[in-house]
Amino acid sequence: MQKILSTIIRSGANLISFIAHPVFIPIYTVWLYFHLTPRFFLPANRHFLLLYLLIVSVIIPLLFLAVILWAKGFSNYRLPHPRERFLFSVIMIVVYSIIFSKIIKYHQFIELFMFFIGIILSVSALAIYNFFYIKPSIHAMAVSGLLTFFIVWSYYSKLNILNYIILFVITATLVIAARVFLGAHTLKEILRGILIGVLMQMLAFYLTLMFF
Repeated sequence: MQKILSTIIRSGANLISFIAHPVFIPIYTVWLYFHLTPRFFLPANRHFLLLYLLIVSVIIPLLFLAVILWAKGFSNYRLPHPRERFLFSVIMIVVYSIIFSKIIKYHQFIELFMFFIGIILSVSALAIYNFFYIKPSIHAMAVSGLLTFFIVWSYYSKLNILNYIILFVITATLVIAARVFLGAHTLKEILRGILIGVLMQMLAFYLTLMFF
């Protein structure tokens, strides 16, 4: 019975880790932003941005990863070694910079400038850590970044989304617990990821206010 329960919990932890994989976080965030904002956006613009994100931030990086794995450039898809994570972080910095350069043309999406600046800063910080063979949790970084964005955005916009923020906190807690349960990260690596996600989104907020 205990073995069955452990298997169920492990399967649930793996499912949570997959659903909350960092590569999907930008799409979740943008979709939720469109869902929660009181502002009106043309459906064509919303659909275009979500499709663009799907292609550029999910499909293309996964294809890059598949090619590198096929060429045996990485040991496995989990990227267990910091140097492998460093190389993939560099790829993602380029990807998110391309996305930001596209979004910045649409001034109606100014709140999203903050989020994507925060992502670029976060992945840059991640790359620096990995270069020195330090391994922060990317999952913790991603979910804490999402949570920070919505807290700061709701406060700045005077938007009451407390119920959603509570849901985000619960979700982030489940994701972090799943990563620890699976043995993917130590507590120190989790804390590093949270620190990066929170601080970089806060810095992005101030940069957005200053320059946009």
